[in-house]
Amino acid sequence: MNRNVYIYATTAAAIAFASAAAAKNWDDWSTPVNLESLPNSSAAVNSPAVDGCASHSQDGLSIVFNSNRGGNQDLYIATRSNTSEGFGTPERLPAPVNTSANEACPTVANGHRLYFSSDREDPAYDMYVSKRGPNGWSEPENLGPNINTPGWLDEAAAFYEDGGDQVMLFSSRQAGGSGDGNIYQSVNGGPKSLVAGGPNSSASDNRPSVTRDGLTIFFDSTRSGGLGGPDLYYATRSSTSEPFGPAIHLAGLSSSVFDARATISKDGSFLTFASQRPGGESAAPDMYYTTRDKITGQ
Repeated sequence: MNRNVYIYATTAAAIAFASAAAAKNWDDWSTPVNLESLPNSSAAVNSPAVDGCASHSQDGLSIVFNSNRGGNQDLYIATRSNTSEGFGTPERLPAPVNTSANEACPTVANGHRLYFSSDREDPAYDMYVSKRGPNGWSEPENLGPNINTPGWLDEAAAFYEDGGDQVMLFSSRQAGGSGDGNIYQSVNGGPKSLVAGGPNSSASDNRPSVTRDGLTIFFDSTRSGGLGGPDLYYATRSSTSEPFGPAIHLAGLSSSVFDARATISKDGSFLTFASQRPGGESAAPDMYYTTRDKITGQ
């Protein structure tokens, strides 16, 4: 056998084995349900407006999302008492997080930090971070030129720790473009680089979420083979020093319409995403919820 062919085959087999091993740790995802269908959910969690691009707190008891129910895209928070119940009535986050501009795609991070995108300075949206303290939220700080690019939409931060480094994943795409989304990473706030492997394609790949070990990435993509619109995908790897393996279509969670920002919970047991599938409050996206059980005890 040609040596290059052998190396390729060996690498492909290793990636496939890693993907299979990761899958065996968990049962299949449950059929997605509208977030409002969870027990004791507020009827105001979703609305006839756009609701989505959500992120969760570490304990899964708070969810932050964007909605234009008030006119502009603003950030809202809803809480619950335990992970078996639905979320209560959402509240609009105060200034200086929300402004007269648009705010979108929040990410709840360690240290009481909230990352989000806003068009307050760049009409194409830059990413910012604000920290909640005893006196409320700090003035949001623009993440700067290593992350943000003028005239490009930068959004959907996701984090994992790699040794002593903090790695941020996010997506960036040219305003008004089509099929131009890519997923990037930045280590300790340094210059961004494309994420290697299956998550990026010649289509539009956006809004990543990552498991806390950095070994599984979830994202949405318009690549061929989907059901229509952006669909939900994931990819795995055996270590953070390796590229991600091939993108795997989450066909059981996707639909023939818009499905985006699949956000994994910190414990890996539930996923939220936005979808325009039938059964929502309007043709605008609602938030949906799916769970899975761990089957190996790992």
